Amino acid sequence: MDKTLLILLVLSGGAVWGVYNVLRRYYFQKREAQGFEVPVEVAVVATMLGASVFAFGAQLVWSVWFGMPKVSISFWWFFAVVAVLNVVIELCDNKASKIEEASIVAPLQGLTPVLVIPISLLMLDEFPTMWGLIGIVVAVFGVYILALKRSDDGSAEGLLFPWKRLFQSGGARFAVLTALFGALALNFDKLAVVESSPMIRTAAVFLAVAVSVWSVSVATGRWKQLDKSCFWPLFWIGMVIGLADVLMSWGFLYGIVPYVASLKRFQIIVTTILAGFFLHEGDWAVRLIGSAIIFGGILLIAF
Repeated sequence: MDKTLLILLVLSGGAVWGVYNVLRRYYFQKREAQGFEVPVEVAVVATMLGASVFAFGAQLVWSVWFGMPKVSISFWWFFAVVAVLNVVIELCDNKASKIEEASIVAPLQGLTPVLVIPISLLMLDEFPTMWGLIGIVVAVFGVYILALKRSDDGSAEGLLFPWKRLFQSGGARFAVLTALFGALALNFDKLAVVESSPMIRTAAVFLAVAVSVWSVSVATGRWKQLDKSCFWPLFWIGMVIGLADVLMSWGFLYGIVPYVASLKRFQIIVTTILAGFFLHEGDWAVRLIGSAIIFGGILLIAF
């Protein structure tokens, strides 16, 4: 029963996340077609704030019926660690992207679900079943294939190229660090959920990101100069990601972190299909093959 709830919650969250990805991409394309640029700071603050408001609202509604959850002192420690790790992840990601090409960075960053396995074993004494382990590896391989194709390097030789770059490129090593810190953050995410609630964890994390980006932008004087006409549309779109994250965070209460990390990849399948239909993005053959591989991994995890 617990695994059924885990799969339903995380896959539902992944589906909603896929809708969010396509909505955001559609809005960005619409703005660009009209000759307007969407400032990064405004986009981040608006979507993160929208997600946080949704989660806070969901918690209030939940509390009316089931009472307020207990938020332990430990939650604030775990939340602080998650916040710091997210800053480190952002720095490593930016560093990797500046030094190395996307065809190297994206596949290596997709390793997070595999790296989660030993970290979860050490931190939480969680380890997948044999079929679950195989499913995680299969799902990661599907993500790897899609990442290579998006970067126009789907050749057989290109499959190993990102690994060869590990010994030659600092950018490739930063990409692996991004995946490693992401795997570590997922375990602290679970601890934060257990010591509070999925809604409180989501609301706090997204609010912290929004406030941090807004503070830096205001301190540097950029915020006043930015076009903020896109704020409210992105705020409402941000509520969609708030719902997605709450659903996926709820999965931590019913399953181990390695499964949650892998099942989250379902959003890639939904994004791929919706983007193909509504945004007319091509490469259908490889997109469907990669998505089928990811889905196969998800089915193995369900055993």
